[in-house]
Amino acid sequence: MLPNAYALDLGHDVTIKGFGTAGFVYNDNNQADFVANNYLNPRGAGRTENISAVVDSKLGMQMDWQATQQLSFTGQALSKQDPYNSWVPELQWAFAKFKIIPNLDIRAGRIRPAVYLLSDTLDVNYANPWVRPPVEFYSQNPFTHMEGVDFLYRLQTGSVNWLIQPYYGNSQISLNQNMSLTAKNLVGANIVATINDFTLRAGYTYSNITVNVPAFESQARPGLQSLCHDLGELSDPVACTQLAALDPTNKATSFSSVGASWDNGNYFMSGEFGYRTSTSLIPETLSGYVSGGARFGKFTPYATYSQVYNASPTSFSGSSLYFGPDIGYPTNQIVTGVLSFNPMDQNTKTLGLRYEAFTNIALKLQWDRIDTSTKNGQENTGGGLFMRITNSFNNGSYSIDLFSTSVDFIF
Repeated sequence: MLPNAYALDLGHDVTIKGFGTAGFVYNDNNQADFVANNYLNPRGAGRTENISAVVDSKLGMQMDWQATQQLSFTGQALSKQDPYNSWVPELQWAFAKFKIIPNLDIRAGRIRPAVYLLSDTLDVNYANPWVRPPVEFYSQNPFTHMEGVDFLYRLQTGSVNWLIQPYYGNSQISLNQNMSLTAKNLVGANIVATINDFTLRAGYTYSNITVNVPAFESQARPGLQSLCHDLGELSDPVACTQLAALDPTNKATSFSSVGASWDNGNYFMSGEFGYRTSTSLIPETLSGYVSGGARFGKFTPYATYSQVYNASPTSFSGSSLYFGPDIGYPTNQIVTGVLSFNPMDQNTKTLGLRYEAFTNIALKLQWDRIDTSTKNGQENTGGGLFMRITNSFNNGSYSIDLFSTSVDFIF
């Protein structure tokens, strides 16, 4: 949410406020594109162009109407790079909020599922210390919104202030490479405890997802179906088993996370850790980060370490069907190709500096050292979270230097 101090009062209890980022990113490696979210951003800095303005730049507007003391309405539109490489504004939030009792609200409509510590301010870079939230952790749940309902129950026990936020909904989003992702029965809970300068959080999200991957439907599925059914006595039962396992329809997925932050005004620290279980087309992952900094007047230096680990298998060798040295083991090759298509391991070390230019404008400089590597030397497993990668990049280990600058503002 944006600070109300910067809301423009339009009268009749209607307010409007905005936020945005103008950013530039330089990548010293021209074999792959760095992007803010590898599921949602098709290009960035590096291979497409060494210096890119599309990675972090965005502009958003939010309108609130306090219709009655109990009922309010909120809408938020955001323009940033989408999977089609366009900047058409998208409605991120569009919900009604009703106060059932003084400490219990219900929201219904299009809302963001609260899967992170910073879910409400994920796109408001001004509210966060970094140029961008750590990509290794904050790209693990690609759903930016859902159509559904959540409850916000606030209570106090002693010196602890609690927020208990269960939610339920459905979502459908477009992904890179003409893919799409649908979540049905998306259910979860967000629990936050605040004690003086400390904030502790735990969350869990579960849904049944369907992934539409054109490359899988046009290549892997027909190949496995042929090996499963069309070869007579040579048909491979392992291909049948793997086809069922890889089928990306209505598969159970969950994301569990814990986080904590401490901020006494002069110093701050935060960290989050997450574990995702999913289908083979969206891999199981372990991810997290730790970050800290200090405020010296208008200057805020900070440092961060973040990492993501692909915990799913990246190869398969369970079939014994062999077609000679020229073809090999086709079932194993197809399944390995699907598994190695997934995003892979990556870690980032970050140093940055924020400068408060005005009360609503922040200037930021940031250096990232990003390390990628293959899975035990396996081919095609070195891409990390990068896009538009070359074969050389996907088959090697790299240390990439990334330099970013941004102007974040609210109004």
